[in-house]
Amino acid sequence: MTPELRRPSSAGNRSETRRPPAILLLLGSLACGGSPDEIPREAAMADPAAGIVTLSAAGREAAGITTGMAREIEGADAVEALGVVGLDERRTARFGAIVDGVVTDVPVQPGDRVAAGAVLALILSHEIHHVWAEYFTAVARRDHAATELEYARIAVARAERLVADHALAAQELERARADRGAAEEEFAGAAADLRRTEEDLLHYGLTPRPDADPHENEHVPVRALFAGAVIERFISPGAAVTLGEPLLVVSDLSQLWIGAEVPETELPRLSVPQPVDFSVEAWPDEIFEGELTSIGDVINPTTRRVTLRVQAANPDGRLKPEMFARLRIASGATRRMIVVPEAAVQSEGGESVVFVEMGPGGFRRRVVETGARFGSEIEIREGLAAGEMVATGGAFLLKSALIGLPEEE
Repeated sequence: MTPELRRPSSAGNRSETRRPPAILLLLGSLACGGSPDEIPREAAMADPAAGIVTLSAAGREAAGITTGMAREIEGADAVEALGVVGLDERRTARFGAIVDGVVTDVPVQPGDRVAAGAVLALILSHEIHHVWAEYFTAVARRDHAATELEYARIAVARAERLVADHALAAQELERARADRGAAEEEFAGAAADLRRTEEDLLHYGLTPRPDADPHENEHVPVRALFAGAVIERFISPGAAVTLGEPLLVVSDLSQLWIGAEVPETELPRLSVPQPVDFSVEAWPDEIFEGELTSIGDVINPTTRRVTLRVQAANPDGRLKPEMFARLRIASGATRRMIVVPEAAVQSEGGESVVFVEMGPGGFRRRVVETGARFGSEIEIREGLAAGEMVATGGAFLLKSALIGLPEEE
């Protein structure tokens, strides 16, 4: 038969019999190596009226109960918010097709690191042949205009000498000068036309050279504008693409943005720039640093919240886009405060509670008032003194032990 735990009765009242809470069954079973039907009473006992849970040494070890000390630190009040890590759009390139064509090669995959200038994709387009043809035509026109201009300049110089020697009429000199002016205009027009075709080739990522072979330079390369990581790839070899169609996204992840929202009532406490501390789930015990760089100009009419943007360095690449971040934006003067590990604080019936160690195996439930978070720690404004030991690991199990199970009919 399963042993029963009895809640201590007040004077003048009969004892109330309760079925042992499920957590006590588990603790007893783990501590003694038996089934829940073979639980010794001394493995774990709860007194809900007094808010006390007492565990045997074996029960405490089986439940993984660990403790931490309430400690005093220097800290400042802060605005807290939950945010999402995202790309720094100033360091992100979203490539679109600059020509209609067919993708012939995509040598990169999402997650690849690429250097500045690296080829990300190649697109075959018949339009490139027309651009090369215009370029070579412009080169020939410019060269011909240069020859004509040189001839006109020589003719003017010769006419000037003959006129000086009275061997040529002045009208002939004026005619030679007019021909030189026309040649100069033709050369200027040819040079401008050549620059336009060179810019067209450069626009498509091709190098204009008079000795270039168009058949060896008919692909439009998509090149990385800067070193970074390939975030997204929307194309595969053989795909037909049209002008403006998305191809790839490359971002420099050494700097990231964190977007968050705070109530409009917090605006008086914020300014730009302002230092920000934050933590992420992957490294909950580590504090990262950032800077508040932007406060939104518009309040969301539905939530009455304003958008913030925090910039954070990411030199080792541990921060990843789409991570959740807990932000803490310091505001106000520093002060002394009591903090405990966040795992020590449990929510019960709308209150925050901790379990203070009373002695070997004994823990008493205590209601506390919490404040700001500091990474993996949380401020205790009332209810706890520095130096007191509280349950951290397994605190939820202690709470469950006091909640218990419904009364037996």
